Amino acid sequence: MSTEESDPSNSVVSMLMNPSRTMANWYAGLGMLGIFLAILNILGYIHPTYHLSWGGLLTFEAWNGAFEAKSDSPQFVLSDAIFIGLCSVMVSIGFRTFSNEESGIGGWFKGLIINDTWPALVDPDIGGWNKLFGAWSLLLGFLFYFVYGILYTGWIDIGVYSMSIALIAFGLALLMAANAPEGDENLD
Repeated sequence: MSTEESDPSNSVVSMLMNPSRTMANWYAGLGMLGIFLAILNILGYIHPTYHLSWGGLLTFEAWNGAFEAKSDSPQFVLSDAIFIGLCSVMVSIGFRTFSNEESGIGGWFKGLIINDTWPALVDPDIGGWNKLFGAWSLLLGFLFYFVYGILYTGWIDIGVYSMSIALIAFGLALLMAANAPEGDENLD
């Protein structure tokens, strides 16, 4: 038995640094969302009255307060740089996985728009009712988050996150159920 197989920490690090396609989707998506939110925070558009300290938020205010009074000019602090750096690392790890595939990074971006989920929004014959309701729930979750964020500058509102995540998770669950292979009818 080699040392790589007996060292569980090596396999965890390898799994995190060389993610599967599904994990790379999460890395890229969450990393890009984090960079987007960090830019909004620097420009002062993440909340109507507060500037967010990522160090305070991610450590549950162990290092410093999570919310500071917002000024009229853009604010850039060290925690913004660290957060953007962490999110950039996540995006780059995800993109590295996509670049090793035949379609590449461009194929990944194209796959966000052109896939078998969005046509199911209008036709239940494409994937059944699970896929139709899953696609609508997914779309409504994303739309709710972005529309509320744009209209009310509520990008970090916990209620908006709760509603959006519930819709997105329900949509993903229904899509996975629609795409699941059929099982055996005999349960004996």
